[in-house]
Amino acid sequence: MLNLKSINKYIIKEYIKSLLTVVAVMLSIVILINLLDEFNFFKAKKDLKFLTFLLLVALKIPNSLINLAPFIILFSGIVFFLKIYTYNEVISLRVMGYSNIQIILIPALTSFVIGYSLIFFFVPFSSSFLKYYEELKSQYNETKNLIFINQTGIWILDKNDKEKNIIRIEKIDKDFSKIEKITIYNYNINNDFIKRIDAEHGLIIKKKWELNNINIITKNKKGKENNLKNITYESNIDIDQLKNIYKNTETTSLLNLNEEMLILEEKGYSSIDMRIRYQKLISLPIYLLAMSILSGLMTINLGKTSNYLRYGIYGVAISIIIYFLNDLSITIGKSGIISVDFSVWIPIFLIILINLIGITQVNAK
Repeated sequence: MLNLKSINKYIIKEYIKSLLTVVAVMLSIVILINLLDEFNFFKAKKDLKFLTFLLLVALKIPNSLINLAPFIILFSGIVFFLKIYTYNEVISLRVMGYSNIQIILIPALTSFVIGYSLIFFFVPFSSSFLKYYEELKSQYNETKNLIFINQTGIWILDKNDKEKNIIRIEKIDKDFSKIEKITIYNYNINNDFIKRIDAEHGLIIKKKWELNNINIITKNKKGKENNLKNITYESNIDIDQLKNIYKNTETTSLLNLNEEMLILEEKGYSSIDMRIRYQKLISLPIYLLAMSILSGLMTINLGKTSNYLRYGIYGVAISIIIYFLNDLSITIGKSGIISVDFSVWIPIFLIILINLIGITQVNAK
């Protein structure tokens, strides 16, 4: 029993080594892509410090690695299984009584544990880093208007070359045109308060907001002007921007998702993207387990050669297919044909089905 435990530890150790090797390669690729992406954005901005530039690149890395986790596991499994076959270690394992399935399952279960570790220990940090990245980057985008939601309402920073407005909306209709209980704090470019506009409700038509039942408090006049029935507010925010307020749901970790979904629904927003994010996170351990098994089955069934280039091409092809299958499934889910929750699991179920077929073939060898 002790000997078997030592062998299990050895397999896990060698698999972790392969995993770290693939992570290092993926990390290099991610850093290069992020450097090019940020350089393209900041190349015309002379006021950006070099350390800030590097910080922006670094803040995106953890989230990028989380998104690549299933494919990292796939390539890690390929590297691991090719290594043990190349050095004939699999023969020793078979002599010790290990079947092909057992050799595959040990790295797979390790991947499953890694998945849970990522969700509860890594994702909260990666989400916080990405959120800070977006806040920091927005400071260098003069045309960027900020929109976010919390328990107090929908908050918007609407600015131009002459002034800026901080807007709070209590609730927005599901068609994203009717708004209720609007407050606009108007400041000049030097952040000096000019006036406050309160409105009971309004309509958004492109970038024009038709506000009704208006009260205005100006800097030099503390009293309210109660006789204004309606005004037109010219905004830089249009309906599409309001709709896409939570386009990047990856800034929210699993622990905060339920709270964020409740806030969105309370303010009149759809929580579909948040539900997809939730399903992606809770399915991650099973996704990694399935990808690890797939890598082992592929290596065994397609021929145990040391041709890394050949399996690298296989891995890339499988990754592309799975990536587009994920997108297709979620798109179908958003269209209402199937449940959005189920749409996240469909590719995983297909991989599991392929694994079950592959396992029957491995058992025959």
